[in-house]
Amino acid sequence: MNERDWDNVAESFEEEIFNVPANDRKGIILSWVDRLASEGAKATDLGCGVGRTLAMMADRYAHVYAVDVSSQCLEVAEKAHPERTNITYVHADLSTDRNSYPATDVVLCINTLLNASLEVREPLIDRTCRSVKRGGHLLLVVPSLNSALLTAYRHLQWNLRDGMDAGEAQKAAALKGGGVEHGIVQIEGVPTKHYLKEELEAMLGEKGFEVLDIQKIEYPWTTEFDEPPTWMKAPYPWDWFVAAKRTR
Repeated sequence: MNERDWDNVAESFEEEIFNVPANDRKGIILSWVDRLASEGAKATDLGCGVGRTLAMMADRYAHVYAVDVSSQCLEVAEKAHPERTNITYVHADLSTDRNSYPATDVVLCINTLLNASLEVREPLIDRTCRSVKRGGHLLLVVPSLNSALLTAYRHLQWNLRDGMDAGEAQKAAALKGGGVEHGIVQIEGVPTKHYLKEELEAMLGEKGFEVLDIQKIEYPWTTEFDEPPTWMKAPYPWDWFVAAKRTR
């Protein structure tokens, strides 16, 4: 999605865009935000959207930079937090613009590094990493390729239980994306980058980060299927959560 697309969903963001923090049932994101908070520390909410995590960040950090590609989403976020005087709103497209805000102690980035185009995604990843001060921390949430493959397997199981023959069942459950080997899988018709755990470790290591923690933020099967069958239980689909420290 580009800036115009995000501007168009600003008013309906809460209905159209999945709310990762609200569905983080184990509180993994909040626990790391708390853990890294210290007196005088500054943070960035990178790809903040309409500001779902701004109150959480502003309550714990001396100053927060709310950065997003959509001016309309930023407007909604600012209107939702009129009492927060320690938030600076920054309109920026990190796939094309130089960082227009300072590097901070903590950067929270939830499902922002999704663009299927490597030419767009690589600058975005680089500038995201450069948003973190040396010695600071990156808290990252991204879609899991492993989870997408699990979802395809569960779909296959469902088809077979419904009596489809093997060939038809596999075809109906096949992932769409035209680049699964590079982590590109369609979400509601939009080619979207998904990540392997090992890929994240290698990518962040190359950017000068030490990975401290990788966990699954698990979701119910209703996030993947309409009315999933009752037998479809754990293991559940998930996004990867990564906490990493910038060492160089």
